[in-house]
This record gives sequence, structure tokens and C-alpha cells, in this order.
Amino acid sequence: MLMNINRLSTTWRAVNKKGRLQELSTQDGEFAEVATARAEEWQSSTDGGWVSVSLNNRFIISLEASLSRRDNHNEMLRVNPKVVLGSKYDRGKRYALFHHPDSSASILMAIDDSFVKNVEDSLRANGLKAGRICCGLFALMEEKLRMIHEKNMADANGNYLLIACVEGSVAAIVQQAKQWKDMRCRCGVGTDNLEATFQIIAPLVTKLAPGTPVYFVHDGNDANYARQMMDELEKVGGKDLTTEDQLWKTIGQS
Repeated sequence: MLMNINRLSTTWRAVNKKGRLQELSTQDGEFAEVATARAEEWQSSTDGGWVSVSLNNRFIISLEASLSRRDNHNEMLRVNPKVVLGSKYDRGKRYALFHHPDSSASILMAIDDSFVKNVEDSLRANGLKAGRICCGLFALMEEKLRMIHEKNMADANGNYLLIACVEGSVAAIVQQAKQWKDMRCRCGVGTDNLEATFQIIAPLVTKLAPGTPVYFVHDGNDANYARQMMDELEKVGGKDLTTEDQLWKTIGQS
């Protein structure tokens, strides 16, 4: 079972024994209430009650510099994050980190530890266990940033803009001269208000030199939202990098 948990709704998809994703389902309400209502259904769709979870609330993704790049930094983020983050560490958060391959910049995701624990408690109370917990928006960004750099998809000067959206949350990062220069992130903006989304990313778009590649990745759940986004982004040469079932495959792997 794969699920994405928002502030006041949850979406999920089961994976059958052949590894194929089943139909998308959604229910409004706080997660504890949804979990109680759907516990029997979810249990019947799992092997031993194990689920993979994406959290889409109470997080922030920021651009940082000169964080630790020790070989085991991802493990240390789990067991002793202060060693990796130094003064950026907050004991009330959990973290994920992705480093720029050619500079000292990193993107850092911080999510409220209390939110994670509440989700874990709600799952446990209903006979379920979280095998993986991630932030789907951060995971999508990391996946596409790796691809952009590994395939040299920046322009000749090393410039690009990447925009990612997951069920109403948005993050965007701009690179200039082979350096990440700025980013914006907001969770819970919603998919019914494109104007609010563009207010978030507009400061980054205005920094772009003509011809700078603009890339977009989304969860694939709302075709109308994605189409409207691309209608606007195509005005600045935007390209949609989203693949089929993008969010769900990423949740299953992250």
C-alpha cells in the first residue's frame, strides 16, 4: 500500500502481487480518522501490514550551503542529524538532504517530528506499519535533479529551473552558472488556485536568461491541474518531465 498524507486528506494506491498499481483512492479528513475508517481495507491490501508513506504537510525544503558530505551522512541524518547539520539542526525535525554534485550547495527537507510520530501512531493503532516514510515532493525533486545533472540537461551556461508539485504543494529551484542560486517551497497551496502557485515561482522565473530550460514534474493525480500548469510554463519554454505514476513509483522507492 502506498499513501500520500496531506493536512486534511489522504490519497492511496494498492500494489497487487504482480507489482501493478491499482486505482487511486482518496478520503478527506485528518489522517487518524481516515486510517481508522480504512484500516480493514488497507490491511487486506498489504503483506503483513507494511505500507510506504509520503508526507505532504508541515515540511519545508530550503537551499543550504557547506553542510557535511561525509560518506554516511544519510545514516547520520537519522541517528545524529546535528553532526551533519550543525547550527541548522532543530531537535523537533526530521530531515532529508540532497547535495549539488559540483558545488557546496544542498537542498534540505525538514519536517515536524511530531507529525511523523502521529502518522506512525495512527498506523500502528490500526494494525499497519510504515516500511518507508518520505516527503514525496522532496523525493520527486531529488529524482529529477539527479537526472538533469547526469544527462547534462542544463543550457550551455549551466542554467535551468525545476518546478515540482505534489497534491497542492510546490517547490522550485533555479540554477545559474552551474550554481543553485535560489529556491521557493510552500506546502498546502492547493490545486485549485494556480495564481497562488505562480506567485511562489514567479521570482525565480524572472531571474531566467532567455532560453533557460524550464522543467516541471508533478504527481500525475490531477490531469487538469497539470495541463493548466503546462499551458503557462510553455510560455517560457517549459517541458514536462513527469512519467506515468511518477509519485507512486517514487514513494515505493524512496
